[in-house]
Amino acid sequence: MSSSVPEDDLEQLESPIRHDVLKLSDLSKSTFRLDAEFQIAIKLGDNGLQNLENSGLVKKPLCGSNGFYREAFYPLRFKHIYVESNRSGIPFLLSSELFSLRPETSGYLSRRNTPDLESLMIQKWDVLISRCGTVGNVCLATDNLVGKALSEQVIRLRSSDANIAGYITAFLRSRYGRLQMSNAAYSSAIPYIEPKHLEQILIPDLPPIRRIALGRLMCEAGELRDEANQLLDEADQLLHERLNLPYLKSIAPREDASMSTKIKASQLMGRLEASFHNSVAIAAETQLDKLSFEVTTVGDSRVTQEIRAITKFRKRTYVEKGGIPLLSSKQIFQIDPVSVKRLAKGAHTKDLPEIQLEENTIAVTRSGTIGRVQIIPAYMAKWTASEHATRFIAAKDMNPGYLYAWLASDYGYCLITRNSYGSVILEVDKDMFSSILIPLPKKSIRNEIGNLVLRANQLRDQAWRNEQDAITRLENWIANKPTVPTQDDLSPNKIPLKDITYDPSAIPIWQLAAQISAKVPDEEWAKVPSDLSQRFDYYQGLKDD
Repeated sequence: MSSSVPEDDLEQLESPIRHDVLKLSDLSKSTFRLDAEFQIAIKLGDNGLQNLENSGLVKKPLCGSNGFYREAFYPLRFKHIYVESNRSGIPFLLSSELFSLRPETSGYLSRRNTPDLESLMIQKWDVLISRCGTVGNVCLATDNLVGKALSEQVIRLRSSDANIAGYITAFLRSRYGRLQMSNAAYSSAIPYIEPKHLEQILIPDLPPIRRIALGRLMCEAGELRDEANQLLDEADQLLHERLNLPYLKSIAPREDASMSTKIKASQLMGRLEASFHNSVAIAAETQLDKLSFEVTTVGDSRVTQEIRAITKFRKRTYVEKGGIPLLSSKQIFQIDPVSVKRLAKGAHTKDLPEIQLEENTIAVTRSGTIGRVQIIPAYMAKWTASEHATRFIAAKDMNPGYLYAWLASDYGYCLITRNSYGSVILEVDKDMFSSILIPLPKKSIRNEIGNLVLRANQLRDQAWRNEQDAITRLENWIANKPTVPTQDDLSPNKIPLKDITYDPSAIPIWQLAAQISAKVPDEEWAKVPSDLSQRFDYYQGLKDD
C-alpha cells in the first residue's frame, strides 16, 4: 500500500494474534467467561481499566448491589403489532433511531395487543444502551423521548436523579466507558452485551460536586437537542402554512399494493417505472401547480450554487488516532457515532475539497435508504463523509435553512424518493436531485422559515460542545491531566484587578447574591446539600468524610 504517512500510523487490516496464560482465579474473577478476546483485554490492560487503576480514584460498578444502579434490564422479545394512529397505539422507536439527532418513530404499537407495554415505555433520564449490533451507543432520555415505546434491543438504566444519569452517560461515552463496553460484548458475528456484563464496568465515584457539574452539562445538552427538534418541527409547520400547502397524508390517496395510477404519455417524463408515477408524488405536483408564486427546481442557480455528488474514492488510508473523521451516510444523522473511521490527512489532502463537510451544507442520502436529509452543524465542519450522501450548497441569496426545510418536508421527501432507480440497491443521481421542484416564495418568507432551522442547528452545536466539555473534563481527571480553562476564563474582556475602581453606587454584594438566588427555581435549591457549609471540603473532594 502506497501512502504519504508513516507505515506505523496506518490501520492494520488484520488484527495480530495475541495469546496469554490464564489462571483459574482469573476466570473466577470474570464469572468464568470463556472468551479469549475478553480475557486477553483484561490481561494486557487494554480494556479501559489500567488508567482507571492508576488514577487513584475510588471506583464503583455501573450496576449491582454496590453500583450506581441496582439493576439494568430490557424487555422480552414480543410480536410487533402496529396500528395506524396514536389513538389506539403508542409511538415506537427502533434502536437505530434512538441515537439519531432527530429520532423518528417507525409506527404505532397496538396498546391492546402488546404484552407488558409498560416495560417498553421510556422514562425521563433513562440511560439507554444499544445491546446488539453496534454495541455501546448511549442515549440520555429527555422529554422528547418520554411517552414512546422502545425496542427490546436497548438496555435500560433507570433513575430519577438527573445528575447521576448525566454523569453515567458522560462516562459511558468517554473512551474509558466505550472500551469497557466493547470488550464486554460477546459473539463473533453480531456482538451482544447483556445487563450482567454491565456489573463489570467500573466507573469513578467522583466527589458529588464534580458529578453534578458533569451530569448537568449532559442533561442540558439533551434539553438543547429537544429545543432544536422543536424548532425544526415549527419550521416544517410554518413551511406548510406560509406556502399554503396541506400535509400530503391528508390529501394523497393511500398507496396500497393493489393501487394503480393512470397517466398520459405526455406525463411520462422519460420514466416508465410505476414508482416514479406514484399517487403521492402526483398529488404533490398538483398542489405545487396551484401555488401563486414561482416553482423552480433545486438545480436553479438561485437555489443552489452546487449539488456535489461525491466521487467514489477507493483507496482510503485510515489511522487509529488523530486523522479526519469519515462519517458514513448513517453516522451523519447520529448524536455521537461509534466506531468512526479516520482518514490519514496526508493521504487525502487532494480529496478534502470534495469530501469535507461545511457548516449549513445540506446532505441527502443518495443510495440504499434514499432521501434522508441533514443540515451539517458547526462541530461537523472539517469532518468528511462518504460518497453515499450528496451535498447541496445553497446559493448566496438562498437561506440554507429554507432549502433544508423543503427537502426534509413530506413534499421534498416524496419528490426525492420518486426519482430512485435500481432493483436491489436504490440510487439517485445528481441530475435527478437537480430536477426536484421547490417553491420560491418571497425572501422574507424563506428567511422566516429558514432562520428557525439555522437556530436549531446552532443549538445542536452547543449541545455537542456541552457534552464534549463534560467528557473531556472526566477523561482528564481520570488521566490526571490539568483541565483546560473554559472560554470564559480566557476571555480578553476580563478586567484586571488593578484596573477596577470603587463604585459607591454599586449595590452591596449580599443584595446582589439575594437577587441572583431569587432567580433560581426551588427545585434547584432542593438539590443543594443541607450541610454544604459544614462539609464543603468533602463535597469538593478535598478530603474524606
